[in-house]
Amino acid sequence: MSWYLPQPNPQHQVTWEFVREFNALSNTDPARARELLRLMFPNSENPPDIWAPLHLELGVNTSFGEGCYMNFNCTILDIAPVTVGARTLFGPGCQLIAVGHPVDDHAKRAEGWEIAHPITIGDDCWFGAGAMVMPGVSGGDRCVVAAGSVVTRDIPSGSMAAGVPAVVKRALPPSPF
Repeated sequence: MSWYLPQPNPQHQVTWEFVREFNALSNTDPARARELLRLMFPNSENPPDIWAPLHLELGVNTSFGEGCYMNFNCTILDIAPVTVGARTLFGPGCQLIAVGHPVDDHAKRAEGWEIAHPITIGDDCWFGAGAMVMPGVSGGDRCVVAAGSVVTRDIPSGSMAAGVPAVVKRALPPSPF
């Protein structure tokens, strides 16, 4: 594990200008919103449908499969790669957090040291309102995360997880598709 001290990143300014304009649209101009989403997520062949407001750190490190959706007030901190599979849905207030700070070293924490770990989410997943995915976590295909859950460990395919921290509560039936 290696810690790093964040340096000024010109991509922040670029992304935050796009986010500012996107949020100012207040979901009233779908065509312009789509253009902005393509600019915010340049490495996504299929940017998701998103309802503003959105909180996004970089965007260039996040990719979405086709048919994804994020409801109001979602946050993506993508210092490390964030990969979301096709047809994955996020309820309002969900957070994908790929960065953390030192827990055991208050001096490093005070200086702003960070560590980043990728997040990977499979196809056909659902994250209920307010669900949080923490650094380094993977969610398998067809997983469901209950509202308000904090995902700190990998969630296997075809399972439902809930709680703080989220734990697998049960297996889901196989997909009919």
